[in-house]
Amino acid sequence: MLLIISWRNIWRNPRRSLVMIAAVMVGIWAGVFVSSLSMGIVEQRFRTGIEQHISHIQIHTPEFIKESNVNQKIEDWSGLKSTLENDPDIISFSGRTRITGMLATSNLTSSINLIGIDTARESTTSKLYTNIKEGTYFGGNERNPILIGKKLADKTKSTVGSRIVITFQNTEGELTSALFRVGGIYQTSNSMIDERSAYVLQTDIQEFLGNEPVINQVAIICRQTGIVDSVVNRYQSIYPQLTIRPWNEISPDLSYMQEMSGMMLLIILIIILFALGFGLLNTILMSVYERIRELGMLMAVGMNKKRVFGMILFETVFITMIGALLGMITGMFTIKIFQHTGIDFSTVGGDSLNAFGFESVVYPSIEPSLFLMVTFLSAMTAVLTAIYPALKALRLNPAEAVQKE
Repeated sequence: MLLIISWRNIWRNPRRSLVMIAAVMVGIWAGVFVSSLSMGIVEQRFRTGIEQHISHIQIHTPEFIKESNVNQKIEDWSGLKSTLENDPDIISFSGRTRITGMLATSNLTSSINLIGIDTARESTTSKLYTNIKEGTYFGGNERNPILIGKKLADKTKSTVGSRIVITFQNTEGELTSALFRVGGIYQTSNSMIDERSAYVLQTDIQEFLGNEPVINQVAIICRQTGIVDSVVNRYQSIYPQLTIRPWNEISPDLSYMQEMSGMMLLIILIIILFALGFGLLNTILMSVYERIRELGMLMAVGMNKKRVFGMILFETVFITMIGALLGMITGMFTIKIFQHTGIDFSTVGGDSLNAFGFESVVYPSIEPSLFLMVTFLSAMTAVLTAIYPALKALRLNPAEAVQKE
């Protein structure tokens, strides 16, 4: 009975109730949509960071991490390679030859990370071939092909076919200069890394280093992100002489962003509901003041204070939850639309997002737990907002209230 009375009360002034429901709906829609954008940005940043740059796990010698010297190679590469190939927890891996060198073109001299790769292994690990914008993924016939990032290509004014000289130290400790020809230009989600990294064939770079294969970095992609720590611990016990690092140790900023994303969503929703709470409080308070005589009569004929409190509480909950439900439905509908098309922020920010490792096109993402959180926070807002108007009603003196006009 109390629910029916409360339901009918909110429609006694339909215009005011509909305005408040619409305000709650728009607020919840904005909260859900902004949260989905935030989740999409974080998910894309994590996925591209893992796939394109750091992978789930990296293996080096402890000395290579400190000094990045080409001589600090993984000695038992063949044994490690055989173990990785037979591990069901490993989807793919790539043994790389990393060298720090000096790039020289006709208009730029700059330090660069030269990465020698096995094209087949790298295709399944970093999917580098999917980021080729010009040229081919080592598909041409030119001698000593090199893939450079788009930002580096723009700075050096290089195109496919341009010649680049890179000077580096070989395994004998002597400086060696090698001439490469640009075979392709790639672009990942992080233009700063693209500017400092270039890829060459492992077989080509080994000719300049010496005939002995040099592998000083192993990038590993695991079956699931959740098993990374157990895989790291297992390999660290097998190869104690090597340093085996998970993604969150390699890139603490990526780990921090993952941890903070949930807190950011909660803060966004709380701010929106806090603002809506004041509007809701004003609406319910006006409703109480307009019904002072009616509330006095209800209490005079025997309606106890507990029921009066419950009636006002239900009215607030009805308005809030109807608005919240409509806001979540419209939010979900909006997310479904942009999940396929994405939102291109390059039109307003250019390539500035790429400088920080974010993709320009953001695809909203949502988790069912967000709707549970919105429902819980909306209900909490309704209850907290109803307390003050309800207390105002409870303090009425029935004898005085029935005389109010």
